[in-house]
Amino acid sequence: MWIYNRAREILLYPKTSWEKIREENDIRLLIIYPIALAVLPSLAVYLGYGMIGLRMGPVGYYRMSAVNAFYSALVVYFLTLIGIAALAFLIQVIANYFQSECDLLKSSKLAVYAATAPLLANIFQLIPGIRILNMLGLYGAYLLYTGIPKLARTPADKEQALIFSVIMAGIIMAVLIDFLTGQYIFGIVYSEVLTY
Repeated sequence: MWIYNRAREILLYPKTSWEKIREENDIRLLIIYPIALAVLPSLAVYLGYGMIGLRMGPVGYYRMSAVNAFYSALVVYFLTLIGIAALAFLIQVIANYFQSECDLLKSSKLAVYAATAPLLANIFQLIPGIRILNMLGLYGAYLLYTGIPKLARTPADKEQALIFSVIMAGIIMAVLIDFLTGQYIFGIVYSEVLTY
Protein backbone atom coordinates (compact mmCIF):
# COMPACT_ATOMS: atom_id res chain seq x y z
CA MET A 1 0.00 0.00 0.00
CA TRP A 2 2.90 2.34 0.73
CA ILE A 3 4.25 1.86 -2.81
CA TYR A 4 0.86 2.68 -4.34
CA ASN A 5 0.51 5.82 -2.22
CA ARG A 6 4.03 6.99 -3.05
CA ALA A 7 3.53 6.41 -6.78
CA ARG A 8 0.20 8.26 -6.74
CA GLU A 9 1.64 11.17 -4.75
CA ILE A 10 4.74 11.58 -6.91
CA LEU A 11 2.66 11.51 -10.10
CA LEU A 12 -0.15 13.79 -8.93
CA TYR A 13 1.60 16.09 -6.45
CA PRO A 14 5.29 16.06 -7.34
CA LYS A 15 6.31 19.31 -5.64
CA THR A 16 4.95 18.35 -2.22
CA SER A 17 6.15 14.77 -2.64
CA TRP A 18 9.73 15.89 -3.23
CA GLU A 19 9.55 17.83 0.05
CA LYS A 20 8.66 14.61 1.91
CA ILE A 21 11.25 12.59 0.00
CA ARG A 22 13.98 15.09 0.87
CA GLU A 23 13.43 14.42 4.59
CA GLU A 24 13.46 10.61 4.31
CA ASN A 25 16.65 8.75 5.14
CA ASP A 26 15.50 5.13 4.97
CA ILE A 27 17.56 3.35 2.32
CA ARG A 28 15.25 0.33 2.40
CA LEU A 29 12.50 2.41 0.78
CA LEU A 30 14.83 3.29 -2.09
CA ILE A 31 15.54 -0.38 -2.65
CA ILE A 32 12.03 -1.79 -2.24
CA TYR A 33 10.27 0.84 -4.38
CA PRO A 34 12.01 0.18 -7.74
CA ILE A 35 12.18 -3.57 -7.12
CA ALA A 36 8.41 -3.64 -6.67
CA LEU A 37 7.56 -1.26 -9.53
CA ALA A 38 9.90 -2.98 -12.00
CA VAL A 39 7.68 -6.05 -11.74
CA LEU A 40 4.91 -4.25 -13.67
CA PRO A 41 6.75 -3.84 -17.00
CA SER A 42 8.18 -7.35 -16.68
CA LEU A 43 4.77 -8.84 -16.07
CA ALA A 44 3.37 -6.81 -18.98
CA VAL A 45 6.08 -8.17 -21.29
CA TYR A 46 5.44 -11.73 -20.14
CA LEU A 47 1.67 -11.49 -20.63
CA GLY A 48 1.80 -9.27 -23.71
CA TYR A 49 4.22 -11.31 -25.76
CA GLY A 50 3.68 -14.73 -24.24
CA MET A 51 -0.11 -14.90 -23.86
CA ILE A 52 -1.74 -12.07 -25.81
CA GLY A 53 0.66 -12.11 -28.75
CA LEU A 54 1.75 -9.85 -31.54
CA ARG A 55 0.40 -9.32 -35.05
CA MET A 56 3.27 -9.86 -37.49
CA GLY A 57 1.72 -8.56 -40.73
CA PRO A 58 1.70 -11.22 -43.48
CA VAL A 59 3.17 -13.84 -41.16
CA GLY A 60 0.07 -13.73 -38.97
CA TYR A 61 -0.44 -13.75 -35.23
CA TYR A 62 2.50 -14.76 -33.06
CA ARG A 63 3.00 -15.62 -29.38
CA MET A 64 6.34 -16.27 -27.72
CA SER A 65 6.85 -19.57 -26.01
CA ALA A 66 6.37 -19.41 -22.24
CA VAL A 67 10.10 -19.91 -21.66
CA ASN A 68 11.14 -17.12 -24.04
CA ALA A 69 8.49 -14.79 -22.61
CA PHE A 70 9.79 -15.52 -19.11
CA TYR A 71 13.39 -14.82 -20.12
CA SER A 72 12.29 -11.62 -21.86
CA ALA A 73 10.50 -10.53 -18.69
CA LEU A 74 13.65 -11.22 -16.65
CA VAL A 75 15.77 -9.20 -19.07
CA VAL A 76 13.31 -6.29 -18.85
CA TYR A 77 13.30 -6.52 -15.05
CA PHE A 78 17.07 -6.49 -14.60
CA LEU A 79 17.76 -3.92 -17.31
CA THR A 80 15.19 -1.63 -15.69
CA LEU A 81 16.91 -1.87 -12.32
CA ILE A 82 20.34 -1.43 -13.89
CA GLY A 83 19.05 1.64 -15.75
CA ILE A 84 17.77 3.23 -12.54
CA ALA A 85 21.08 2.58 -10.77
CA ALA A 86 23.05 3.96 -13.73
CA LEU A 87 20.84 7.06 -13.79
CA ALA A 88 21.49 7.64 -10.08
CA PHE A 89 25.23 7.46 -10.73
CA LEU A 90 24.93 9.82 -13.73
CA ILE A 91 22.90 12.32 -11.69
CA GLN A 92 25.60 12.38 -9.02
CA VAL A 93 28.38 12.86 -11.59
CA ILE A 94 26.49 15.62 -13.44
CA ALA A 95 25.52 17.35 -10.18
CA ASN A 96 29.13 17.34 -9.01
CA TYR A 97 30.20 18.82 -12.34
CA PHE A 98 27.79 21.71 -11.75
CA GLN A 99 29.07 22.13 -8.18
CA SER A 100 25.85 20.93 -6.57
CA GLU A 101 25.48 19.40 -3.15
CA CYS A 102 24.07 16.07 -4.26
CA ASP A 103 25.35 12.89 -2.68
CA LEU A 104 24.54 9.33 -3.74
CA LEU A 105 21.44 9.20 -1.52
CA LYS A 106 19.90 12.30 -3.08
CA SER A 107 20.77 11.23 -6.62
CA SER A 108 19.29 7.81 -5.91
CA LYS A 109 16.08 9.43 -4.68
CA LEU A 110 15.88 11.47 -7.88
CA ALA A 111 16.49 8.45 -10.11
CA VAL A 112 14.18 6.08 -8.27
CA TYR A 113 11.16 8.35 -7.88
CA ALA A 114 11.47 10.03 -11.29
CA ALA A 115 11.42 6.52 -12.79
CA THR A 116 7.85 6.06 -11.51
CA ALA A 117 6.25 7.45 -14.67
CA PRO A 118 8.33 5.40 -17.15
CA LEU A 119 7.86 2.23 -15.11
CA LEU A 120 4.10 2.65 -14.96
CA ALA A 121 3.91 3.65 -18.63
CA ASN A 122 5.56 0.36 -19.56
CA ILE A 123 2.30 -1.36 -18.66
CA PHE A 124 1.44 -0.71 -22.32
CA GLN A 125 3.76 -3.62 -23.16
CA LEU A 126 0.72 -5.70 -22.23
CA ILE A 127 -0.77 -5.04 -25.66
CA PRO A 128 2.22 -4.95 -28.02
CA GLY A 129 0.29 -3.01 -30.69
CA ILE A 130 -0.02 0.07 -28.45
CA ARG A 131 3.57 0.01 -27.25
CA ILE A 132 4.00 3.58 -28.53
CA LEU A 133 2.05 4.79 -25.49
CA ASN A 134 5.23 4.19 -23.51
CA MET A 135 5.92 7.80 -24.49
CA LEU A 136 3.75 8.78 -21.52
CA GLY A 137 6.79 7.88 -19.45
CA LEU A 138 8.32 11.20 -20.53
CA TYR A 139 6.42 12.62 -17.57
CA GLY A 140 9.46 11.41 -15.66
CA ALA A 141 11.34 14.37 -17.16
CA TYR A 142 8.91 16.70 -15.41
CA LEU A 143 9.43 14.77 -12.19
CA LEU A 144 13.17 15.38 -12.52
CA TYR A 145 12.50 19.04 -13.31
CA THR A 146 10.52 19.46 -10.09
CA GLY A 147 12.79 17.25 -7.97
CA ILE A 148 16.24 18.56 -8.77
CA PRO A 149 15.75 22.01 -7.18
CA LYS A 150 14.35 20.35 -4.03
CA LEU A 151 17.10 17.76 -3.57
CA ALA A 152 20.25 19.22 -5.14
CA ARG A 153 21.59 22.50 -3.85
CA THR A 154 23.02 24.16 -6.94
CA PRO A 155 24.38 27.65 -7.54
CA ALA A 156 21.57 29.72 -9.06
CA ASP A 157 23.43 30.39 -12.31
CA LYS A 158 23.99 26.66 -12.91
CA GLU A 159 20.62 25.23 -11.85
CA GLN A 160 18.92 25.33 -15.27
CA ALA A 161 21.97 23.75 -16.95
CA LEU A 162 21.96 20.99 -14.33
CA ILE A 163 18.25 20.33 -14.81
CA PHE A 164 18.62 20.20 -18.60
CA SER A 165 21.66 17.90 -18.41
CA VAL A 166 20.02 15.48 -15.98
CA ILE A 167 16.80 15.34 -17.99
CA MET A 168 18.77 14.64 -21.18
CA ALA A 169 20.75 11.92 -19.38
CA GLY A 170 17.48 10.40 -18.13
CA ILE A 171 15.90 10.41 -21.58
CA ILE A 172 19.01 8.90 -23.16
CA MET A 173 19.12 6.23 -20.46
CA ALA A 174 15.43 5.38 -21.00
CA VAL A 175 15.88 5.18 -24.78
CA LEU A 176 18.96 2.97 -24.34
CA ILE A 177 17.18 0.58 -21.96
CA ASP A 178 14.13 0.48 -24.24
CA PHE A 179 16.38 -0.21 -27.24
CA LEU A 180 18.21 -3.04 -25.47
CA THR A 181 15.03 -4.70 -24.25
CA GLY A 182 13.41 -4.25 -27.67
CA GLN A 183 16.41 -5.82 -29.40
CA TYR A 184 16.29 -8.79 -27.06
CA ILE A 185 12.53 -9.28 -27.31
CA PHE A 186 12.24 -8.76 -31.06
CA GLY A 187 15.37 -10.81 -31.66
CA ILE A 188 13.56 -13.75 -30.09
CA VAL A 189 10.34 -12.97 -31.96
CA TYR A 190 11.94 -12.77 -35.39
CA SER A 191 14.22 -15.75 -34.85
CA GLU A 192 11.23 -17.89 -33.88
CA VAL A 193 9.06 -16.55 -36.75
CA LEU A 194 11.78 -17.15 -39.34
CA THR A 195 12.27 -20.76 -38.25
CA TYR A 196 8.64 -21.66 -39.04
